[in-house]
Amino acid sequence: MTSCEPDDEATFDDLVRYGWAGDLGFSDKYGEPLQSGLVLDRDGFGVDDQCYFDDLNHVAFSLQVRWMLVDGVLSLDYGNGYPLLEIYDVYIYGDELTGILYVDGVRDGPVTLYRY
Repeated sequence: MTSCEPDDEATFDDLVRYGWAGDLGFSDKYGEPLQSGLVLDRDGFGVDDQCYFDDLNHVAFSLQVRWMLVDGVLSLDYGNGYPLLEIYDVYIYGDELTGILYVDGVRDGPVTLYRY
């Protein structure tokens, strides 16, 4: 790691200090996309308040999540019935968290979450 690469401890502090919103690929039973609003606590647990993109002021679903950050990979475990989400190469700069989203080990593509 070079001096300009963030370490897990600094990234951890930024993760738990703020909420993060963006598209993690969730949708309702009719296929309508949902925006995730993650709030991650220091104890490795958190909540994902999900809203429809056209009504961000109303929480449609609230899911509990277990999370961990290891070697720049943010793992989000929603439990049985949900895929394991992993964001590789997590990088936080300003109000954006970026990385590469993997769903059950399969690369989905770039992802950006925004601080709120």
